[in-house]
Amino acid sequence: MRLPFWVVAGFLSLLSVLVPAVAGAADNPGEVKRKILELTGGRHTRIAWNQNDKIRVFDTKEGVIRDTTLPGSQPLFTADGRKVLASGGKAGERFLAMYDFDTKRVSKVVTAAESNLLTVWRDVKARRDWVYVNDCGSKDQAWDAPCGNVFRFPLDKPAAREMCWDRTSSHFYLMFSEDGTRACFEPNWSNIGQLTVVYDAKGGIDQDKCQFKPLGGGCFPGMAPDNSYRVFRLDGDHKAITMCDADGANPRQVKVAEMPGVGDKGRNVWLTRWSTDPRFLTLMAPDGDDAKVWIGRFDSEFTKIEGWVQVTNDGPKCWQSHAWIAPRP
Repeated sequence: MRLPFWVVAGFLSLLSVLVPAVAGAADNPGEVKRKILELTGGRHTRIAWNQNDKIRVFDTKEGVIRDTTLPGSQPLFTADGRKVLASGGKAGERFLAMYDFDTKRVSKVVTAAESNLLTVWRDVKARRDWVYVNDCGSKDQAWDAPCGNVFRFPLDKPAAREMCWDRTSSHFYLMFSEDGTRACFEPNWSNIGQLTVVYDAKGGIDQDKCQFKPLGGGCFPGMAPDNSYRVFRLDGDHKAITMCDADGANPRQVKVAEMPGVGDKGRNVWLTRWSTDPRFLTLMAPDGDDAKVWIGRFDSEFTKIEGWVQVTNDGPKCWQSHAWIAPRP
């Protein structure tokens, strides 16, 4: 039986401003803004993360951290950075909500068991944002839960939901290349690989023609948001990622725990996430109740991290994150 899936009307409350939390050598939001803009070459940047079961956002245009009424799970930006989505609710009460930076309001998108947000992908040719969700089961939003079928729907038409994957279990880690022909996929826990995606004449995913290529174990994998088809996965010691080029070629280790207060103290990192720009990622470090949000920049060959900025300061543990960075002019 198909569980109910409908658009919930109405908007929720306006965002409220928090006292900003900043990090690194700085203790003020202006310094964090300066450091992020220096890292990104002056491009407008938004970073969202989960803290205290709410989604918080640092926006370089405002230079402050805002606490939203968006529910506290993995936040994901749309490709244009104008919206950020996240899932909330317990089993039987799940929903998917969205914060709109233009209206500065939160609205529910759908209410259904299959409201566990996996990824958001922009079909550039059709100029449409697709939202991918599943049912994370009785374990709620545990990252090791064997989840259900994957569904997708256009963000502007949530009622037009379609099932797009039912061949294996699915986890949180589904991300697409820019052209949608490759995806980072984890059909079962710690089995990370690249899915070659084939579409039928109607634009749906043809599962019979899709091919999965295992790339190895690990956790918190990512798919490059361009068409390089690179994939990374966080290694078992949580101090480096293994970066692969297209189809698993040229695997190499990239250290990701070298920032002050982490690697020098024997601590590690977790929850790595590629941003909307392939040169940048976010993660949590150190691993523990004192976790903070960091944004880092890959070198041009994707062999090392050439710069870090600490976004948040000490406080309640930060959780999953995502960054949107304006495209280069």
